[in-house]
Amino acid sequence: MDFADWYAERRGRVLASLVVVCGSVDEAAEATDEAFARALADWDRVRAMGNPAGWVYRVALNHARRRANRRSRESELLRRVDTTPEVDGPAGEAWSLVADLSPRQREVVVLRHVGDLPEADIAEVLGISRGTVASTLHDAHRRLRAALVADDAPADDGARS
Repeated sequence: MDFADWYAERRGRVLASLVVVCGSVDEAAEATDEAFARALADWDRVRAMGNPAGWVYRVALNHARRRANRRSRESELLRRVDTTPEVDGPAGEAWSLVADLSPRQREVVVLRHVGDLPEADIAEVLGISRGTVASTLHDAHRRLRAALVADDAPADDGARS
């Protein structure tokens, strides 16, 4: 029997079996495909075996087990290791005002003043025109200036002297 016919006949059964074992269609498909790829790579030897389907099942099961063990070890290591990056955010009231800008304005302001990128580079990064960057930056600066002036204004409590 040639590989294509054997594959067409056996793949569905192997996959269905692995789905039950793995509990995941994606994991089962990965293991099944890996096993059949290995069988194809060494088809002359595999075809001559007494039970080529048994060999494919074994290879698929072993592959699925190795992946499950690896995921388990990775999860355990991630639980032990603090993966939170230690990056200090900008401090101060001005940056809290930046957080209130629209997403596009916030991106442009941060890329310009934190990333120190010129407008042409910001345009390239964001996939917009340089003119859009300039007008967005202008509008953002105007909003920030208005917010800072409003914060500096004395509170009007409605009392008249």
